[in-house]
Amino acid sequence: MAKLLLLIDTMFYYDREVLKGIKAKVDESQLKLSIHIDSIENADDILSQDWDYVIADFDKPDRHRVIPRLKSNVLVYSSYKIEHAPESVSTLVNDNEQFACLALGQFIQNDIPNVGFYMDPSEANTGWASERKQCFKKHAELLGLNYFSDVKKSIESRPFPFGVYCATDRGAMKLVNFCLAKNISVPNQVSIIGTDYDDAERSLSPMPLSSINIDPYQLGQRAVEVLFKAERFKRVLHEKYQPINLMNGKSTTVDDNQDDIVNKALYFLHNNFHLNVNVHQVIDFCRVSRKTLDNRFIASKGMTVHQYLSNLRLKKSKKLLRTSSDSIECIALQCGYPNQSYLYQVYRKQFDYTPCEYRNSSDLV
Repeated sequence: MAKLLLLIDTMFYYDREVLKGIKAKVDESQLKLSIHIDSIENADDILSQDWDYVIADFDKPDRHRVIPRLKSNVLVYSSYKIEHAPESVSTLVNDNEQFACLALGQFIQNDIPNVGFYMDPSEANTGWASERKQCFKKHAELLGLNYFSDVKKSIESRPFPFGVYCATDRGAMKLVNFCLAKNISVPNQVSIIGTDYDDAERSLSPMPLSSINIDPYQLGQRAVEVLFKAERFKRVLHEKYQPINLMNGKSTTVDDNQDDIVNKALYFLHNNFHLNVNVHQVIDFCRVSRKTLDNRFIASKGMTVHQYLSNLRLKKSKKLLRTSSDSIECIALQCGYPNQSYLYQVYRKQFDYTPCEYRNSSDLV
């Protein structure tokens, strides 16, 4: 019987859920595998045995000392990008870019222009928290949102509404308590999103937390799939693991009409409207049908995704016409129109005036 070694720490809830996912996928495959669990610290004992498969948590200490020496089909998973993966080892890493996408999509949905990233001091030296911060900051600035580095100081100066994405649910819970102690309303003034969707942490929060559901159970299943796929194709694979959804709680919105697919589409639209993107690209990004996306947009925004994209471009073009000295051609290109002639046609059809007339008149809206 083949042997599968799991180098994970089942003392933690996250790892126990990964283990459950691995076990479920192995059972589903109906392969004759015996599963063994050990700690990566027990290097000598581990290396003295032969293993057919290994799945290891690459965030644990001593990983570089043990994993490269395992002569097996090996997959490592990590909560952030692996810069120097051992040779002949497949990888599965959390896609922290997508975490930022989900959080920013929610803030855009709620018309929040001011954002920041918060991590608990105990998380400051962790790779996954630092990567989530970098991704969130980069994409917030690309979207033209106002990014504040010092979240607590910024909240006290009250640039409301303010949206905060937190590295973990623990950080989100502490930030909710901080706001309530300052008599700051959550979510009306400060909207807060955590990460992990950890039942234990969320149960201690004074209100139900909104959180990105990483779902370690599914991560475990995906790890087995990638491991067997790498064996089947006889090559090393490097894949990303994306979260399923953002679970909305009381810390982000008082409106029940929220939709993850809409949030994801909004992120894509606000990040790419200046390019010549179309609805089909939004559909591909969200991995849904045109009908589903339009139905979700109509329910959430009262318009189709095409109408939302058109309005977004028009709104941006009007802002540039009023606030910049850029040429009409330049503004057209910045807003995703192919040329100034196309922008003129759109303005004539929508407003019955030209971009120049709008720029030169204080009466037009």
